[in-house]
Amino acid sequence: KKLARLPANTICPNCGTEKKFGFSTICMKYKTFVCNMCKQGHTSISHRCKSLTMSSWTMQEVESLTEAGGGGNNVARRTWLANAPPIGTGGRPREGEQDVNVFK
Repeated sequence: KKLARLPANTICPNCGTEKKFGFSTICMKYKTFVCNMCKQGHTSISHRCKSLTMSSWTMQEVESLTEAGGGGNNVARRTWLANAPPIGTGGRPREGEQDVNVFK
């Protein structure tokens, strides 16, 4: 839960939705903390997502979510999203967008 509350992890890397105390879902493929709308998009294309509170976690999985372990939203912004179009354009969703097909 401490990792979810880090400032970088309180903003969804996909759509820019901000949540004061962070998100409770992690996309395991990209090791990112995502909002519920983006979680639906990730699961629709078979990305495994885990809940912070409802899932079991190994210490290795927790460590992989730290920046040192290659995880977290800042790492995703620098690597996976570095050349992506701005939020809300080019197929990227914007905050509150309901259409999960935008990920397909």
